[in-house]
Amino acid sequence: MREVYNLIRVDKIKSYGLFLLSLYIMGLVISLVTQAHLGTTSITSPSYVLSLSFPLSFGLLTMFLNFLFVILQIIILRKDFPKLQYLQLIIGPILGLAIDFWSYIILLFEQPAYWLKMLMVIMGCAVIAFSTVLQLKARVVNNPAEGIVKAISSKTGKNFGMIKLYFDITLVCIAMIISLITLNNIYGVREGTIISALIIGPFIKKIQQYIH
Repeated sequence: MREVYNLIRVDKIKSYGLFLLSLYIMGLVISLVTQAHLGTTSITSPSYVLSLSFPLSFGLLTMFLNFLFVILQIIILRKDFPKLQYLQLIIGPILGLAIDFWSYIILLFEQPAYWLKMLMVIMGCAVIAFSTVLQLKARVVNNPAEGIVKAISSKTGKNFGMIKLYFDITLVCIAMIISLITLNNIYGVREGTIISALIIGPFIKKIQQYIH
């Protein structure tokens, strides 16, 4: 009995370790894509645009956005929202701190040429998709941004990757509206944002075919 308990405990430690690693990677890649100055990732586009309008950091606003995603999950799932998933409220601060930390580090380096920036965006989207699949595979606490997509997917019966695509496009549209209202122009949403909105979902769908 003790051996079984130890095996379960080791399995849990591995799962949470995998999840924390995916968050660390995601924070780094979001910072890389954003500091390429071709826009930011679709999932963080509203918080990035707000950071251009108000004296709050990109990471802090991303944390608040994640809190909103958790609230929306509770509204969508109601009594079906697992109690374990309240731990998502901790993820927002962790990811927000990672984004601000890596953004500061990346700014210390010289900005690359345009083609290299575009490569950074595409590779960053691929890594974000991979880290998202890792989070889903870990089967522990959902990342709030993926948790809301998962909740919508569960309620509608639609493929996660497809819902992710529509969700990301919606966030980009919201970011553009915020920018027009607060800055009287479109800032923070560029070709990198559009690319991330269009390819992260399909990347997830493709990766899921190889990682079960």
